[in-house]
Formats: sequence, structure tokens, C-alpha cells
Amino acid sequence: MFDFKKGWLITKRELSLNWTMFIWSTIFMLYMGGVIGFLYFTQGYVQEESRITHTLLDFILLLIAPLLGIDYSRRAFRLWQEDSYRKQMQYYRTLPIPFAAVLGSRLQILLMSLIYNSILVFTLTYVIGIRTIPEVTFSGYLAFVLTTIGFGLLLTALYIYWEYMVNYKRYVFWSSISTILIVAITITSMNMGWNIANRMLALSIRDGLASPLMWIGLIAGIAALTLSFTIVSRKAKTRDLL
Repeated sequence: MFDFKKGWLITKRELSLNWTMFIWSTIFMLYMGGVIGFLYFTQGYVQEESRITHTLLDFILLLIAPLLGIDYSRRAFRLWQEDSYRKQMQYYRTLPIPFAAVLGSRLQILLMSLIYNSILVFTLTYVIGIRTIPEVTFSGYLAFVLTTIGFGLLLTALYIYWEYMVNYKRYVFWSSISTILIVAITITSMNMGWNIANRMLALSIRDGLASPLMWIGLIAGIAALTLSFTIVSRKAKTRDLL
């Protein structure tokens, strides 16, 4: 399914052509990390505080989770105006490379983006806000980070599927639907008093790296990503790109 050796040739080309994606990633992730950290620093972890604050924290955390694995390249930005992914697939079909190399490169870029973006956003979140919470331990915060990443991979798997299997109008449509669902979840969380972000952090602090929620999230996320790449590997090669 993956050819990482030949895929690295594609990855190097992508990085050289779209090196500015690291600039946009840095700006966006530092901003989001600062906002999340500030909310935790001020009142995000105090259960008696404003429901609006908790809702904002839930929304940002749920929104940022699937965005950790996205590369903020010009191609990704152009998707809202043109079918840039379809054009990329058309270009790759003209090259003497196996589709496994394309998927290998896509996974490499995903993992690079995930690691880079996660380090930025969660480091700043810790420095600004999380470190002020007395109960937090390194293992507890790491469990919180991995839990967020795990559940984020569930949506990332869908984005991978949409990227290769549907046109840009459907991609934008389903991406919008996923955002609407996140809004609906946060509103429900506010009305039910769930405080998703705080509960995740509390469970992570309590259980550390033995947290069942963390392992469920990671296993589910990796399984979903594997399934998505498997389906794409079988069907995208014969997709009509005209």
C-alpha cells in the first residue's frame, strides 16, 4: 500500500515547492495554542466558571484536533476555489511512479505536519496555561495530548478519503458538515454541562499513560486512518479524473 522510498522523492518536491506551509502552520498553531493556554490559565479548568468559556474551549479543542495533521500548503488553500487535489492526481498519473509512492508521500507529509503542529500548539498551551494547574504531571499532560491527537485522527481519516475520492465541491461540503457537527457537539456539551476539554484533562491527569480514553482514541484513530488509506489504495487508482 505504501512505497516510502519512492514516496520520499515526492515529499521532497512538495516541501521545496510549498515550504511556506510551515510559516502558515507556525502562525496558526501558535495562535491556537495561545488561545487554549490562555483559557486554561484564566478559568478554563475551574468547573464553576462561565459555560461560555468552557464551550469556547471545547470548540477550539475539537476544531484543532483534526487540523493537526493538515499541511497548510498553497494547494490546500486553493481547494476552496478549484479542484487542486484532482489536478495533482492527474499530474501524478503522468509520472512513471506507482500509486503506492503517492500514498507513501501523503502519509509522510501527514506525519510531519502532525508532529510539527502538535509540538507547537501543545507546547504553547502548556507554557501559558496548563503548567499553572497544580495537579498536572508530565505523563498526565502527555496522555491529554495523545488523546486529542487520537480522536483528531478519526476526522483526518475522513479528510484523506475525501481528498482522493471526491471532487472539491463535495470535499468542501463534507468539511463544512464536519465543522457543523463540531459546533453541535459543543452546544450539546454546554447544555449538558459536559465540559469535554476539562473532563479529558481530568481523566488524563488521573490515569496518566494508562488512560483508557487515550488508548481508545489512539487505536480508533490509527484504525480509521489505516482503513481510509486502504480504501483509497484500492479505488483511487481507477477514479475518473475528467
